[in-house]
Amino acid sequence: MTRRLVWAAVVALILTAALALWLEHPVCVPLSEEDVATANRSLPLEQRTDRQLHGPIFQQRDQRWYQCKSWISRQLFF
Repeated sequence: MTRRLVWAAVVALILTAALALWLEHPVCVPLSEEDVATANRSLPLEQRTDRQLHGPIFQQRDQRWYQCKSWISRQLFF
């Protein structure tokens, strides 16, 4: 009986970890020029230090700015 409980706990732990990783995977959305201009009014995107587990929230790729948030954050807080 104890061995079954240990295996059940291990399986539950693996499933919980997999779910947490899936919920935290980053989703990056390109920002429009208007969004970049609006965001740069207070502090330029290059100087922002906002971070999540996967890295910086504002990322520049191929001369374009992206806002990267976790999947769950996008679902709950747009």
